[in-house]
Amino acid sequence: MRNLDLLRRQHDEILAIIGDIEGLIRKNDPAKTAPEMALAVNTLSGKLKMHLLSEDQHLYPALMDSSDPALKSTASDFYAEMGHLAETFAKFVQDYNVPAKILRDTGKFAADSKKVFDAVKNRISRESSRLYPLAEG
Repeated sequence: MRNLDLLRRQHDEILAIIGDIEGLIRKNDPAKTAPEMALAVNTLSGKLKMHLLSEDQHLYPALMDSSDPALKSTASDFYAEMGHLAETFAKFVQDYNVPAKILRDTGKFAADSKKVFDAVKNRISRESSRLYPLAEG
């Protein structure tokens, strides 16, 4: 599938932004880093939305229409799981899209970031290791 290269690049970009935010959190200087973290959260949101839109419009419909039962089943399972993660991520963005929201409780921001980012990284890892190879056949 020709779209898989694009989706993989998007995965790399998403992971890089997550890494940037995690690095800023480790600096443990929220008064200085909150504006950059909020900007990165919004950038991540835009990248992830574009990625999900591409998957929803192109990848998953094609895979779920496959004659290969294993591919069809795996794609359906992944697609069903994504709704929950997308909702969780949307709430995270709503909660931390401006510096003041991050500064309100930096410990909670760090904990919520870890939880959400771990879920996104796990999802990307699973797509890369299980779904995309099946799609390539």
